[in-house]
Amino acid sequence: MRTLFFAAALLLAICGTALGADRSPRPLPARVPPDRSIYMGWSGFYIGVNAGGAIANNRSDFSMAGLLQSASVNNYLAGAIGGGQAGFNWQYGMTVLGAETDIQASGVKGGIGTPCIAGLCAIPVIASYNQTVPWFGTVRGRLGVAWSGWLIYATGGYAYGRIETDAAAVAGPAQAVFSLHETRNGWTAGSGIEVAFAPGWSAKLEYLYLDFGHRGSTLGFVPLPVTDSAHLAMNLVRAGVNYRF
Repeated sequence: MRTLFFAAALLLAICGTALGADRSPRPLPARVPPDRSIYMGWSGFYIGVNAGGAIANNRSDFSMAGLLQSASVNNYLAGAIGGGQAGFNWQYGMTVLGAETDIQASGVKGGIGTPCIAGLCAIPVIASYNQTVPWFGTVRGRLGVAWSGWLIYATGGYAYGRIETDAAAVAGPAQAVFSLHETRNGWTAGSGIEVAFAPGWSAKLEYLYLDFGHRGSTLGFVPLPVTDSAHLAMNLVRAGVNYRF
């Protein structure tokens, strides 16, 4: 009997120890750090290159001696563009604020002939009208939303460019040759999307509308000069690559 009692006590002691071990606190699983990629990666200076294409329209309203409108003409221009950009981004949470400047070489050009013929205008005009935009640039602000390596943004600001116009016209007995090469000022607005594909590197696709305003000039017909009131606007799409420092 004494042996049986001793065995039972030993069994109870072993079971109590095991139960006590089961009630001890277990280690918590390692905490997974939150994904902070949507908040990081866009701040700082960057430089890059881009290439794309542009189309433009120059609407000219011609008038004789500033009184009689003789023709309204749309000159359509198109060509490839390419250049570089530099800027700075500041990111707070998902919001990205920035400023960017770019300069573009441009093959945008176009021309028309005989804009106004007898039966359509008050005074028949035989003419050639050619324009080129050899370069242009912008200085813009950017406001965007960042998420998991993506940036979607709106942009707008100042635009400038070289506009070269060469024209020749014959209206009855009068003849004139006109050449105007000037740097024009205007404004721009657009939007884009950018994606980070490697540490410090991102690729972008961007659309911009550029408006170079109205410009009046005079073709020296004698005795009735012809005034050209022209408005040039451009649409462009370009792709680019940026490197952030």
